[in-house]
Amino acid sequence: MRNLISTGLRKLVKNESRYPRGQRNAVVIAVATVKGGVGKTTTAVNLACGLATFHNKKVLLIDLDAQGHCSTSLSAALPAVGPEPTPISEVLLSDERLDVLDARRATTIERLDLTPADQGLAEAEGRISQKIGKELLLRDALEYARTHYDVILMDCPPNKGNLTLNALLAADQVLIPTDLSPLSVQGADELLDTVLTIRDRLHHRVEILGVVLTRVDGRNVTINQEILQSIEAAWGDLVLEQSIGINTQLARAQLSGESIFEHAPQSRGAQHYRALADEVIARLA
Repeated sequence: MRNLISTGLRKLVKNESRYPRGQRNAVVIAVATVKGGVGKTTTAVNLACGLATFHNKKVLLIDLDAQGHCSTSLSAALPAVGPEPTPISEVLLSDERLDVLDARRATTIERLDLTPADQGLAEAEGRISQKIGKELLLRDALEYARTHYDVILMDCPPNKGNLTLNALLAADQVLIPTDLSPLSVQGADELLDTVLTIRDRLHHRVEILGVVLTRVDGRNVTINQEILQSIEAAWGDLVLEQSIGINTQLARAQLSGESIFEHAPQSRGAQHYRALADEVIARLA
């Protein structure tokens, strides 16, 4: 019995002193939607790069989607050699208390770190249900990471599963990308209701940073205006002023593994995401 107790105490002491606390206090932003194909990862990646590049923020981008598209989108910025970090799924599921700092990897983009792609997140989605305090695993794993960054962005899976719920309960703010299709708008409205439910039932004061309109086709003026009017009537000031237009350079940047600012800095896509970063900073002020 004495050995069991002293082992537990040693584990507790080790976990508490794994990392020194930094001098920062990150704002944690969940980039979330319940429908795929609306530019969620594109927004998370380029917003992270924009905040690091143009606003000198120390940024951590957490990829919670098992598809690992954040790593694909920034593959050119990931060093070819270096130690492999602990998978983020292991950080969440380990009996030993780990921190998200264990899962980070530096990129060649100044002030930007990333948690690499992790296919284990697909299995983790189900295994989280077996953990005590399952909704708070990510929040607890961010304890030290928060003190080392100015902004932590989380690219959530396109659903309302356990990983997304963990992100919402770890977040201070939620950014919801949606295009102007009826199903996407319905999905964004559904996620807004989920955030309100979390605030009411779980007493977590997560705020809605805003809804960003993506993949906006400037040629469909009449249809866009009709949908936009109904969106603004329903969501009001939650709709960000800066929208993201359709731009082929965004897709090409992903294929090359670069941010839009590196791939096509003069493109309309780069202009839109830089303006989005500016607006996000203004809303956080």
